Amino acid sequence: MVLIVTLAVLTLAFTAAFWGLSLFLQGYLYSMPAGRLPLRALTAGLALACYLTMWTYFNTRADSENKYGTFFEFNPTGEKDIKEFDAIRYGVNTKDEKTVPFKLQTGTKEPIFVDDGGQRFKLADAGGGYITVAMMVPDAEGKKVRFDAEMREEPRIGKVYSTDNKLFKEKAGSRFLEGETPNKVMAPSSGTLIVAMALNLLMFAAWFTAFWPILQYLAGHAVGLALVFGVMTVVVLMPLLFKLNQPKPALPVVAVNQSMEGLGSSNSRF
Repeated sequence: MVLIVTLAVLTLAFTAAFWGLSLFLQGYLYSMPAGRLPLRALTAGLALACYLTMWTYFNTRADSENKYGTFFEFNPTGEKDIKEFDAIRYGVNTKDEKTVPFKLQTGTKEPIFVDDGGQRFKLADAGGGYITVAMMVPDAEGKKVRFDAEMREEPRIGKVYSTDNKLFKEKAGSRFLEGETPNKVMAPSSGTLIVAMALNLLMFAAWFTAFWPILQYLAGHAVGLALVFGVMTVVVLMPLLFKLNQPKPALPVVAVNQSMEGLGSSNSRF
């Protein structure tokens, strides 16, 4: 519904802008505006609005935030949810490794992993007893893939994480996950990068098409106008459209059940 409203508002706004701008600018540059200008403005406005709405849909419905965003904020990585993993813990005092399985706890707002005893997953023991050095994550076929922590040795301390977000990288691969929130495996994708770049560049082409063949500006003027309005679209308009069209997150199961119970309690009073 929000996307339909976005399409309608963009069409009206672009049509009015193209019409008003061309009445003034073409009258100044070419002595008179192009023929059938209202229809040309509507065609250009609808075409551009359809493209920007399509781009908004692709980006806001992707499996990761800003996967197909603008030049300044796109994140060309795919994501896969993790339901379980095995934490490989290195004993600081015992100097051995221990594997502990963890599973995702359902019905919580934030992803929480617990072991068989109900203990929440932590990267390291507060008392310095162990530190997680790797995770074994099952793939689509059930085969476990090892992700090693990026670590370094510190004098008098021992093993410490090398990065602030405590990255775990796939052994002999490009995928990675963040140790603090190990609920997703991220995979850099060259294909995603190509698609994101193409969407940005085609946006400039859409502006050029609106100004040149549709509104009948000369090619040189159309290029200049497309650059100016294209940059404004990337910097201002698209981030706003992405923000406004983000789908609302689903309520956790616990929250839904509580809401239903509350509704039932209120109805029982009558």
